[in-house]
Amino acid sequence: MSTRAALVAAAERLFAEQGVGAVSLRTVMQAAETNVAAIHYHFGSKEGLLDAVLRGRLDQIVGERDAVLRDLADGEVTTHDLARAFVQPVVAVLDAGGEHWVRLVGQLLARGDGAGLGTLAGSFLRRNAAFVELLERCRPGVPARVLNFRLTQAMNVTLTVLGDVERTRLLQGPDAGTPEEVVADLVEVVTSILAGPPPDRRGRRGSVGRQPASTG
Repeated sequence: MSTRAALVAAAERLFAEQGVGAVSLRTVMQAAETNVAAIHYHFGSKEGLLDAVLRGRLDQIVGERDAVLRDLADGEVTTHDLARAFVQPVVAVLDAGGEHWVRLVGQLLARGDGAGLGTLAGSFLRRNAAFVELLERCRPGVPARVLNFRLTQAMNVTLTVLGDVERTRLLQGPDAGTPEEVVADLVEVVTSILAGPPPDRRGRRGSVGRQPASTG
C-alpha cells in the first residue's frame, strides 16, 4: 500500500470511530506509520485529507449509479427502481470493506456542521439532474424543487441507516430483521420518499402547523 493510500485508510477509520474534530494529524500519521510531512505533502491540510477520504469511495458509488441510470434511461422506470439505484451502490461499498466510510458520511450528514459537506453536496448535485429527470417521468407535474428535496432526504436516510445497520436493528428490538432484510426495508422506505404522498394529499402542502380559523 502506498503512503497516500495508507493515510486515507487510517483517516477513514479514525474519523468514523472518533469524529473528524477529535482526530489530529499526528494520530493519523501514527496509525499509518508515516510522518506529518507526508500528510502535508499529499493533502495539504486536514481538510484536504478529509476531502480525499470522501472522494475515494464516492467515485465507486457514482460509477455504479451511473451504470444503473444508463440502463434505466431507455426503458420504463419506477420509483422502486430509483430507490434501488440509490441504495445498492452504498451497500456495495459496505461489502467492499467501506463500513467506516459509510459511517463517517452518515455522521457528517447528521451533524451538518459543514465538515466535508461541500464535497458530498458537490457530488450529489452533479448526479441530481439524472435522477430528477427519471423521477419526473415517474411523477409528472411535481416541481423540480420538491423532487430535489426528496432526493436529499433519500440520501440522508440511506447513509444514516447503512452507516450503522446494527444500531438500526437494535432500535427495532426483538423483531429486528437480518441485515439483508434491513436493506430491503430501506429500499421500500426510500421508494416511499421518492414517490411522495398519494395524489389526494398533494394539495395539502404548506398546511403544517396551521390551525383552522375560529368560527366562534
